[in-house]
Amino acid sequence: MGEPVAAARSADGAPPEGWFAAPVNTFVGPLFAELDDRIPQTAGLAADERAVLREATREALGRTLQLRLNRVLLLELRAAALAGELPGADSAARWDSFLRHASAPAFTETLHRRYPALLDRVFASGRLLIEGALELGTRLATDREAVAGLLGGDPGPLRGLELARGDTHHGGRAVARVLFETGSVMYKPRPTEVDAALRSFVAAVPGAEDLGVPRVAVKDGYGWAEHLGHHYCRDEAELARFYRALGGWLAVMRLLGGTDLHAENLVAHGPVPAVVDAEALFTPDVEVPPSGRGDAVDRAARTIRNTVLRTGILPLRTDGYALAGVDLSAAGGLPGQQPQIRVPVIADGGLDTARMEIGVVDLPPAGNHPSPEPVLIRHWDQVLTGFDRLTGALANLDAGGELGTLMKVFDGCQVRRIRRPTQTYTDIGRMLWHPASLHDPEAALARARDILHRNALAAPGAPREPAVIDGEIADLLTGDVPVFGERVDGQRLTAFLTGWRQADLTRERDTIRSALVGAYLNERQLPDRVRTPARSPSAEDLDRRRRTLAAAAVDTICAAAVRGTDATATWISPVLTDYGWAVRPLGADLYTGQGGVALALAEYLREQRAGRADPVADVEPVLAGTLEVLAATEDTMPTRQLGGFTGLASQVWTWAALHRVLGTPGLLDRARARAALLTPEVVAEDRALDVLGGAAGVIVPLLDLAELTGQERWVDVAAEAGRRLERTAVVDDRGARWSTVMFPEGIGGFAHGATGAGWALTRLALSAAGSTADRRRWHELGSLAHDFEESLYSPGVRAWADARVGGDVDHPTAWCHGSTGIGLAAIDLHGRTGDPRHLDTALRSAPAGLREGFGWSHTLCHGDLGLWELLHRLRGLTGYEGPSAAEADAELLTGIEQRGPVGGLAKEAFAPGLLPGLAGVVHQLLRMHQDARLSSPLLLALPAPTLGP
Repeated sequence: MGEPVAAARSADGAPPEGWFAAPVNTFVGPLFAELDDRIPQTAGLAADERAVLREATREALGRTLQLRLNRVLLLELRAAALAGELPGADSAARWDSFLRHASAPAFTETLHRRYPALLDRVFASGRLLIEGALELGTRLATDREAVAGLLGGDPGPLRGLELARGDTHHGGRAVARVLFETGSVMYKPRPTEVDAALRSFVAAVPGAEDLGVPRVAVKDGYGWAEHLGHHYCRDEAELARFYRALGGWLAVMRLLGGTDLHAENLVAHGPVPAVVDAEALFTPDVEVPPSGRGDAVDRAARTIRNTVLRTGILPLRTDGYALAGVDLSAAGGLPGQQPQIRVPVIADGGLDTARMEIGVVDLPPAGNHPSPEPVLIRHWDQVLTGFDRLTGALANLDAGGELGTLMKVFDGCQVRRIRRPTQTYTDIGRMLWHPASLHDPEAALARARDILHRNALAAPGAPREPAVIDGEIADLLTGDVPVFGERVDGQRLTAFLTGWRQADLTRERDTIRSALVGAYLNERQLPDRVRTPARSPSAEDLDRRRRTLAAAAVDTICAAAVRGTDATATWISPVLTDYGWAVRPLGADLYTGQGGVALALAEYLREQRAGRADPVADVEPVLAGTLEVLAATEDTMPTRQLGGFTGLASQVWTWAALHRVLGTPGLLDRARARAALLTPEVVAEDRALDVLGGAAGVIVPLLDLAELTGQERWVDVAAEAGRRLERTAVVDDRGARWSTVMFPEGIGGFAHGATGAGWALTRLALSAAGSTADRRRWHELGSLAHDFEESLYSPGVRAWADARVGGDVDHPTAWCHGSTGIGLAAIDLHGRTGDPRHLDTALRSAPAGLREGFGWSHTLCHGDLGLWELLHRLRGLTGYEGPSAAEADAELLTGIEQRGPVGGLAKEAFAPGLLPGLAGVVHQLLRMHQDARLSSPLLLALPAPTLGP
């Protein structure tokens, strides 16, 4: 039967068979004929089963090849439309005309002339897919008894096949789901001995009963596996079992060197997390060249590479273009916490204006979660418990001499070694099937070789040998994703057992705790905030206690540093990156990075020299090593953001502040060098816009730098930041706000919202920047930003509402999004302008902050330290009603003494950073001394210069 010329249009856009099904099916008609000729030769299958195989293979062929040919057909459509070769009264009629034209045999000849590589490549990849499908059919006929063993009885007739739904390897072969009358199994066209070995190993570990591995029937070079379907847990008890078992998998995979255990390779089978694809075991660490950031950073990176983070189970956000910010992990990938991804889509399908565009779509859900709305933080302790229990069980086996023996089950198994990311292959494969590449295939092949070679220089472990690269390209030309395999031997088993015995379990546990924050796009979605106020706060002997706590905090920071042989120093911690939270060596920013820690250590050193802080032996050498890494990181790693806490301006401010604190020659030169990267052109293209990472955060650091250096050029760049805010402001009857990538709704608050932008604009208006007219506009826009924040104030609650979409905290008190930041900005502007409007806002921030009071975390951004700073600044204002200095000091110090410094988002995890971590504790304890002359980084205020002891 002939294929329809024009596909029916579905209600939601593309027809189910794809826009170009008709011409593609015509084009590959000879492949369909070959398939029809060969299907009857598949012995051992009944006639209706051969029909199932035929239809599934035809569907896979059409779908796969259409995806590869879409760009060519869209280009031909456009050329024909521009040439006026498509008759029709309207755009839809001309589309149908093109489908008729492209479905004619002559069109195939035209394609062959224009794209000499196309015909051979399509038929080569299509024949491989057919070979793989027929091979499956033959193996199925032979292995009925093995399949019956997996299903617990006669499977009955074949009813369906799901072919080519994932990546193809080894000549068009891919995992397939095979559906019978009584159930389904998975066909794996690769060696499956490793799957059987993992199931055997887990079964021998006491307490690992909930670690699922499908049963397998191992065959020569392939196998059949039990299909474990996804279904949710029934109750809290089952959820607890699931997360304990997930922690157990971390323990097992830490021993076995498991990697690539992302969301698609682990299925929530009720309370059992089942690893359904375990081919990437015993993955060795790769040799990584020195980073240029110092030996401490290289040591820290090596440590991270060998923790449980490498498994792929723990939340981790990716970088790169297509999947920027996506969490593909087995534990993460939470609903509502994934950014949309960029994929090629056909726009205006069904019209003669159809074209390929990069669309933004939701990531398809996987089956890795045990509940529809998983709340990881509620169950994360169970993950740690499961890790500890299974690690203990493995240790007991090792102590009895049994663990090494159990591991021998993997001896001789074939495992996969992932030498390049699949996304790299996807991008290059897409390029090789681009019309330009098909028109000039030799140039495209040379380009692909060059890309893969340069990728190998940047990606440790990637192959760089020309013969291997040619093999990778050969796979890509037929639509395959290249794979590399190797056999496990006794030497490798011994090496991994030895490495496991040497593991730092404290570091592993801290990594698990820290990784939790990576599952969330921002802190608002972290639930279950628990307030623990100090018991019987004491105001006795405040300064001695302050000094003791500050020294202990600095000692902890120094002890936790990763020190290099070159005396450099850094830390491993959750850090705020361009794409969310991730566990890694500190970056070069002020918020969570090396800059904030350096500032706190420098402040401590100054106060120690002045006699206002107790001696800590390591502070000076650790500070020196920290500054070395900070400068090297800035010099070697590009800083994408611009703003005052996570961007280039944060580096400008940090070096200027260090210049004030230490007075060391050269520090101000570093500030100038970083500021030079903030060109008007860069500022004019900023999309972040806010104080934290965007244009609003550029203004105050550059105004201060201009004052320090006497160079007006920095004022001019600050003015350009003001103009960027003018161009992007959303102004309506509520006032002014800014729509950003992170918060497109436009929100209030200091770090990301209207208060911060309005504060910066007002500061700019009070400077010498721009013209009189410019300054008037900036002042008016700053006032409109204040209006928007006021529209969020709730008199009945006596606090400002959170305008962010989603979450549970309606009236936050934090610096970043709540009353603390709003109040501090108002205090600063009132002091500079005397405007009673700012005074009113400032005084209202006290009851707003005291609604929640002390007893949260000990952080500047989200917790008690920020509230202390707000109250400290408010006490100098007429009309302040709140705790006295002694009461606030007693509350803060007693809370730290009773609970220990409690960090920000992952409260039990070590976080040295300034805004969400221990460096902020050090800073604020030092600032509590009346003679300290330290100013708060929360307003990017530079400290007073060093005057000596």
